[in-house]
Amino acid sequence: MKQVKAYIKANKQADVTRALHHIEGLTGASFSNVVGFGRGKQNTSGYNPDADVSGYVRHVKVEVVCSDALVGQVVDTIHRAAHTGLRGDGRIYVSDVESEVRIQEDPDSGN
Repeated sequence: MKQVKAYIKANKQADVTRALHHIEGLTGASFSNVVGFGRGKQNTSGYNPDADVSGYVRHVKVEVVCSDALVGQVVDTIHRAAHTGLRGDGRIYVSDVESEVRIQEDPDSGN
Protein backbone atom coordinates (compact mmCIF):
# COMPACT_ATOMS: atom_id res chain seq x y z
CA MET A 1 0.00 0.00 0.00
CA LYS A 2 1.04 3.58 -0.62
CA GLN A 3 0.10 6.95 0.80
CA VAL A 4 -0.12 9.81 -1.67
CA LYS A 5 0.04 13.21 -0.02
CA ALA A 6 -0.39 16.29 -2.20
CA TYR A 7 -0.42 20.00 -1.43
CA ILE A 8 -2.52 21.83 -4.02
CA LYS A 9 -3.99 25.29 -4.55
CA ALA A 10 -7.31 25.62 -2.74
CA ASN A 11 -9.15 26.60 -5.91
CA LYS A 12 -8.21 23.24 -7.49
CA GLN A 13 -9.81 21.07 -4.77
CA ALA A 14 -13.08 20.53 -6.66
CA ASP A 15 -11.22 19.62 -9.87
CA VAL A 16 -9.03 17.10 -8.01
CA THR A 17 -12.03 15.63 -6.21
CA ARG A 18 -13.96 15.13 -9.46
CA ALA A 19 -10.92 13.57 -11.14
CA LEU A 20 -10.27 11.15 -8.26
CA HIS A 21 -13.90 9.97 -8.41
CA HIS A 22 -13.17 8.55 -11.88
CA ILE A 23 -10.48 6.15 -10.63
CA GLU A 24 -12.02 2.69 -10.43
CA GLY A 25 -11.08 0.89 -7.22
CA LEU A 26 -10.10 4.02 -5.29
CA THR A 27 -11.82 3.85 -1.91
CA GLY A 28 -11.54 7.48 -0.83
CA ALA A 29 -9.51 10.60 -0.18
CA SER A 30 -9.15 13.12 2.63
CA PHE A 31 -8.82 16.88 2.22
CA SER A 32 -7.55 19.35 4.82
CA ASN A 33 -7.08 23.11 4.72
CA VAL A 34 -3.46 23.95 5.59
CA VAL A 35 -1.17 26.96 5.65
CA GLY A 36 2.56 27.04 5.09
CA PHE A 37 5.36 28.61 3.13
CA GLY A 38 7.75 27.54 0.43
CA ARG A 39 10.99 28.77 -1.05
CA GLY A 40 9.37 31.83 -2.57
CA LYS A 41 8.03 33.05 0.77
CA GLN A 42 11.21 32.93 2.84
CA ASN A 43 12.80 36.25 3.69
CA THR A 44 16.20 35.35 5.07
CA SER A 45 17.37 38.94 5.50
CA GLY A 46 16.28 40.02 8.96
CA TYR A 47 14.47 36.71 9.52
CA ASN A 48 13.18 36.38 13.07
CA PRO A 49 11.73 32.92 13.81
CA ASP A 50 9.86 34.25 16.83
CA ALA A 51 8.12 37.04 14.94
CA ASP A 52 4.49 36.85 13.90
CA VAL A 53 4.52 35.33 10.44
CA SER A 54 1.80 36.59 8.14
CA GLY A 55 3.29 35.31 4.88
CA TYR A 56 1.56 31.94 4.96
CA VAL A 57 0.06 30.53 1.79
CA ARG A 58 -3.24 28.65 1.97
CA HIS A 59 -3.28 25.22 0.36
CA VAL A 60 -5.31 22.04 0.54
CA LYS A 61 -3.65 18.79 1.61
CA VAL A 62 -4.96 15.73 -0.23
CA GLU A 63 -4.29 12.31 1.31
CA VAL A 64 -5.00 9.04 -0.46
CA VAL A 65 -4.07 5.54 0.69
CA CYS A 66 -4.27 3.08 -2.17
CA SER A 67 -2.91 -0.16 -3.54
CA ASP A 68 0.49 -0.15 -5.23
CA ALA A 69 -1.32 -0.83 -8.51
CA LEU A 70 -3.28 2.45 -8.30
CA VAL A 71 -0.54 4.78 -7.11
CA GLY A 72 0.64 5.84 -10.58
CA GLN A 73 -2.89 6.63 -11.69
CA VAL A 74 -3.61 8.57 -8.47
CA VAL A 75 -0.45 10.67 -8.80
CA ASP A 76 -1.09 11.36 -12.49
CA THR A 77 -4.72 12.28 -11.81
CA ILE A 78 -3.84 14.72 -9.03
CA HIS A 79 -1.01 16.20 -11.10
CA ARG A 80 -3.22 16.80 -14.13
CA ALA A 81 -6.22 18.13 -12.17
CA ALA A 82 -4.17 20.47 -9.92
CA HIS A 83 -1.83 21.83 -12.59
CA THR A 84 -2.19 25.51 -13.54
CA GLY A 85 1.34 26.09 -14.77
CA LEU A 86 1.88 28.82 -12.20
CA ARG A 87 4.45 28.93 -9.42
CA GLY A 88 3.13 27.37 -6.23
CA ASP A 89 0.93 24.72 -7.86
CA GLY A 90 2.06 22.37 -5.08
CA ARG A 91 3.83 19.07 -4.51
CA ILE A 92 2.96 15.38 -4.48
CA TYR A 93 4.68 12.89 -2.18
CA VAL A 94 4.39 9.09 -2.17
CA SER A 95 5.35 6.91 0.79
CA ASP A 96 4.93 3.31 1.88
CA VAL A 97 2.19 2.29 4.32
CA GLU A 98 3.24 -0.59 6.57
CA SER A 99 -0.19 -1.53 7.85
CA GLU A 100 -3.74 -0.42 8.49
CA VAL A 101 -6.29 -1.16 11.20
CA ARG A 102 -10.00 -0.71 10.57
CA ILE A 103 -11.45 0.89 13.67
CA GLN A 104 -14.94 -0.54 13.00
CA GLU A 105 -13.64 -4.09 13.56
CA ASP A 106 -13.84 -5.59 17.03
CA PRO A 107 -10.38 -5.22 18.64
CA ASP A 108 -11.00 -8.39 20.69
CA SER A 109 -11.83 -10.60 17.69
CA GLY A 110 -8.20 -11.13 16.72
CA ASN A 111 -8.73 -9.75 13.18
